[in-house]
Amino acid sequence: MLNNVSTDRVTQLSARLELAAGELHPGDWAAVSHFLANDNWPKLESCFWNASHPMDIPAQHAADRYLAVAQLAWKRAGIGLATPQLALFKTSLSTSAAIDAALRMLARIYAGCNLAYRTPPAGFWRSVYALTARVYSESFTDLAAKPSLLNKIMQLWLMAWLNPMSLTPGRLPVAVRLVGILSKECSFTTISPTHAGSGLAAGDLLSDAAPLPFARITTKWAPEAPLYVNAQEAAFAIRELANPTGQRGVHDAYDSLLQSARQVGLTTAETQDFVRRAMRKFGYSNNRSVVRTERHEQVQTVVGFVDVWSALLAQSSPITDQRKGTFVARTAEIENHSDDGVLLRHRLTESLLRVESLIAIRGGDSEPWAVVAARWLLDGGAAVLTGCEILCKYARPLIGRTGSDDASHEPIIAYQTSESTHLLQSREGNPDGGVTQIYVNDEQWVIGPISAIGDDWQCRPVLDVSPL
Repeated sequence: MLNNVSTDRVTQLSARLELAAGELHPGDWAAVSHFLANDNWPKLESCFWNASHPMDIPAQHAADRYLAVAQLAWKRAGIGLATPQLALFKTSLSTSAAIDAALRMLARIYAGCNLAYRTPPAGFWRSVYALTARVYSESFTDLAAKPSLLNKIMQLWLMAWLNPMSLTPGRLPVAVRLVGILSKECSFTTISPTHAGSGLAAGDLLSDAAPLPFARITTKWAPEAPLYVNAQEAAFAIRELANPTGQRGVHDAYDSLLQSARQVGLTTAETQDFVRRAMRKFGYSNNRSVVRTERHEQVQTVVGFVDVWSALLAQSSPITDQRKGTFVARTAEIENHSDDGVLLRHRLTESLLRVESLIAIRGGDSEPWAVVAARWLLDGGAAVLTGCEILCKYARPLIGRTGSDDASHEPIIAYQTSESTHLLQSREGNPDGGVTQIYVNDEQWVIGPISAIGDDWQCRPVLDVSPL
């Protein structure tokens, strides 16, 4: 949860940055670089990063001021117009120093928007694409600066591919390291890669929309000026990251990610979970069409592992069951759905949602709870859009014991897929991530290593069940 941050603290930090931005002069690119390194940026970020959504007033104020100061600096430095949307001056495309400053400023804006789970301001991606086209074109003659500038552009594209709005707290540094690794192996191309696995992202240079993950491009996509990220070489690094073995090669990529994760306090299991999720974006499949059906329907939702377990137990147990916990059901609206996902719109008055929150949903009291996981958030202020993956439509609430004679109990949720049985439990339970056992009723369940990690939950496969 977000630490208590006062509005006065936010005002103080943003005022310092605003003063520094006001001292910038058009064309002084060295001053821009110094300004972007101001240590008040991360201090202001800490006032809204890691918050639950919708954010409380101080956090909202911090995010608003962050973006306002960045837009002021964009204008004061002479890069372009800041309102009503970002736009580049032609002079910002004329020199390598100006392009570099513009890219650094765009990266700063993008970081703040993603830390707040917001979309960038209008004109953001149009500006990125204008810089991309300029540097990528044959008319760009500064060959010495071109590789570095293209790498900065590639990293912006790849951060959009990874979708930082889907990152849980603490994983952004690992994502930045992953993007840094992949950007060295990727290149731009005007020819579409033949299949997912050799393509990561694609963008229309005449649009203002973020680059699409290549694996999610639909057959209806009709860009006017398409540009693709060719990742054929990076595919080898991706495979190593997805399936780390004792013989790693490409730049020791996994070790590099693990080191970055340890620096921010992630466990090995959390790092592996993040890498697996990132690798899914690569999409080793020729099927790039995701059919989503528009649907506007009110549903009940319960958020949080313990509350979800309590809701499932209340539905499956007699009303007199003394083990039944309490939970709070809220109303949300389904915007659309696919075979394995659902888009929810929550209108809340209290901070509640986080990326990877466990959510139970149902249409009415007579319907069973389906269990979903929030994979990304988009905080629009009045409402929070939540993209969810459906984990199961039928789940069993159970009580587990760590020992056969252990008096301590913990809530667990079991569900069946076509492949195997899976178990959800608190993240605090068996945090080492290795194979272990848990006792349920008169059975011993052997559960495998952590396969997925959520906000307050973790998922493990059930390897074997035997009677005591």
